[in-house]
Amino acid sequence: MNFIWALFRREVKSYFVSPLAYTAIAVFLAIQGVLFVAALGQYQSLRIQAAQNPLVQLPGAEVLIRDFFGADVLWALIMIVPLLTMRLLADERRQYTAELLLTAPMSTRQLIVGKYLGSVLVLLVMLTMALWMPMLILAWGDADPGVLLAGLLGAFLYGSFLLALGLLASSLTENPFIAAILALMFIAGVTWIGVQAANLPVIGRNLDQFTPASNLADLAQGVVDSHALVYFASVVIFVLELTARVVD
Repeated sequence: MNFIWALFRREVKSYFVSPLAYTAIAVFLAIQGVLFVAALGQYQSLRIQAAQNPLVQLPGAEVLIRDFFGADVLWALIMIVPLLTMRLLADERRQYTAELLLTAPMSTRQLIVGKYLGSVLVLLVMLTMALWMPMLILAWGDADPGVLLAGLLGAFLYGSFLLALGLLASSLTENPFIAAILALMFIAGVTWIGVQAANLPVIGRNLDQFTPASNLADLAQGVVDSHALVYFASVVIFVLELTARVVD
């Protein structure tokens, strides 16, 4: 446990003493802000239509929160996660410091978990800093706080899974740029499969519940059940274990 804590502090320090974390957080907030403003504009148009036509049904304000932690955060994380994970293991190999870590009296899994948790903390900071946008809906609109909490949990779990994929990509090369490209390919592939799974003939509905996008959508809708929690925990552990095997 001491080795994991030491690696965790090392990674957090390396993030925040360089422009990487600040750049990633700024880009994430910018993307979320643009999408949030666009969603507000669309919702305002619906309000105007509902005022002019009684037959138009206006959805509740929580739909903005669901979109914020659903489709919006999905696309934002696709852009940000490769930046956060590209140097985690690839840079260690490029600077020839991987040998020092791998010969230290700790297991490969401790190395992977320590580095992974450092990136997870940056994800948590990003999501926390973006909370003011959906909280405006709670303050000025009629929205359910449970939707916000469930959506935040879903965004955190989904982002944690993507970080694990990015760490796996970083373990496959010593070039951070190539690691970022691989992470983007992994994440885009998983996202595409999740979006298209329901369209597959015969087995589409059966596979849909095993995709990250589907479980994120359930949480973004305010539905918190054990299936989504166990799913994300399982896939994160699997990917981290696969990364440890690659490093070994």
